[in-house]
Amino acid sequence: MYKVMIFIDGTWLYRTLPRLAEQSGKGEFKIDYGVLPKVVARELADRLGVDYAGIDVVRNHIFASLPTNYDHLDEGLITRQNEFYTLLREDYHYETELFNIDFRGRRVRQADRDPGDNFQPREKCVDIALASKMLYQAAMPFGMDIAAVVLGDRDFTPVLQTVRQLGKRVLLVSVRSSCAQELADPEDRERVKDYDTLWMDDHIDELELRYEPQWLECQSPEHVGERAFQTTYRPRRGEPVYCDACRSAYSQRRSSGASAGYQEEESEYGPQAGLPTIGETLEGVVEFKKEEKGYGFVTTDDGISFFFHLSDLEDLDFESLEEGQEVLFEVKTLPVGGKAGAAQNVRPMEE
Repeated sequence: MYKVMIFIDGTWLYRTLPRLAEQSGKGEFKIDYGVLPKVVARELADRLGVDYAGIDVVRNHIFASLPTNYDHLDEGLITRQNEFYTLLREDYHYETELFNIDFRGRRVRQADRDPGDNFQPREKCVDIALASKMLYQAAMPFGMDIAAVVLGDRDFTPVLQTVRQLGKRVLLVSVRSSCAQELADPEDRERVKDYDTLWMDDHIDELELRYEPQWLECQSPEHVGERAFQTTYRPRRGEPVYCDACRSAYSQRRSSGASAGYQEEESEYGPQAGLPTIGETLEGVVEFKKEEKGYGFVTTDDGISFFFHLSDLEDLDFESLEEGQEVLFEVKTLPVGGKAGAAQNVRPMEE
């Protein structure tokens, strides 16, 4: 049995997705992170000449950066990024290591900033964290036999060489148009790998995240008839889902002004009863706080969660803020599709 660990340079992979989209002939390309380890295991088995069952992928690591101190207009974008990494941890059991990039109050996307703004965000620690984790695992007597590395930057050359010197094998997983020449070299003159490179280009169809139709049950309280319906949407665990008929009925009520009891903000997936309005002041409890990332979630008595960033605090110090602490806050955005809303002006309870 060969024990394999996968190490992913998430920043490089994110930058590479447009290249894969071009090759697939589509506007965008998303990777199925549940399939990726299976492709690595199968291709390794083929290179080793062993049965697929002889490959044990014991751990998947991904290293990436996350914006902090950004313009509040990007709150939705960063919330989605956080939800993506939560998905990797909870649904696919990846080990995720994220490192902040200080945007100094600016928009995250260059295209959204002033044309004269030459600010360039500086990523910190991602490469070093990946290299450190790989070396640590390579030095452990029974940690792994093979490191499958998903990357393309030549800066990783020394660590790949050292991992091999420690007696571990290396499989490079990369994209042809985004891989440094030193790593892609079929003669491997830098001595960084033990097998032919696994090119993701050759497995685009298999690696693409597709949403095949599945049967779900509509959870709208006003649903009529059989609740089972077919959809390509993939809800998170515990997320309510609604059929097309209930979504359509809700939209009609909104347009006719008869949507009493439902949120006034448009919902992507259907009616959500009992939600507050944007700008409303609510009481809540700090449910979760990510100290090193500068964000957390506050939850109302009704169980509705709202994301907040340290920049959303008012008369509160993030470092001294405690989980379980009662606070007041204003609703900045409403929950959509089972996803948390966003809070602003998070402040102490009034005496």
